[in-house]
Amino acid sequence: MIDIGARIKHLRQINGLAQADLAERAGLTKGAISQIERNLTSPSVANLFEILTALNETPSSFFADVDEEKVLFRKSDALPSEVTGYKTFDTLLPKSRYRSIVAYRATIAPGKQTPPEPPQEGENYIQVLAGRLGLQLGQISYVARKGESLYFAGEQEFAYSNKGKTLVDFLWVRTSGR
Repeated sequence: MIDIGARIKHLRQINGLAQADLAERAGLTKGAISQIERNLTSPSVANLFEILTALNETPSSFFADVDEEKVLFRKSDALPSEVTGYKTFDTLLPKSRYRSIVAYRATIAPGKQTPPEPPQEGENYIQVLAGRLGLQLGQISYVARKGESLYFAGEQEFAYSNKGKTLVDFLWVRTSGR
C-alpha cells in the first residue's frame, strides 16, 4: 500500500519547501498539508493533483512502484542546465523521492557571481575542484581554493562568485529539509 502522506512529505522536503510554502502553492492550508502528511486525512483527487503540481510531480511517477535505487551514475547521466550566473551547471545526482540529497558540478567564469539563492531547509557542502570560489553567506564572505571545502546550512540567502582569474570548478552537494 502506498503511504501518500510520507511521499508528499518527502517530495516537499526534497524541494526545500516548508509546509506553509506547499500549502500556498497548492491552494490549501498549512494544517491540511500537515494532516495529509501524517495520514490523518486523505486529500481529495483534486487536492492531490494540486499538491503534485506544486511539487512538479506527475501522478504516474508519484504512484509508480518503487524500483531498486540506482547506484552507479555515469558521466552521460549528468543533466546539463542553463542557470543564470554559471558557465556550466550539471546535475550529477538528481533529486528523487527516495533521496534526501542532490549533487551538482558547476563552473563560474572569472569575475562573475551567481544570483542569490533563497533560504531553504537543508545543508550545503562544496568541494572546490579548481580555482577560487567566493561564498557570500548573509553578511559574511568566504573564499575557498582548490582542495578546500565549505559547509553551511541553507537557512539564509547565499551566492557564489569566482574570485580568481581562471574558471572556478566545484562540486555542490545539498540536502533537503530536516
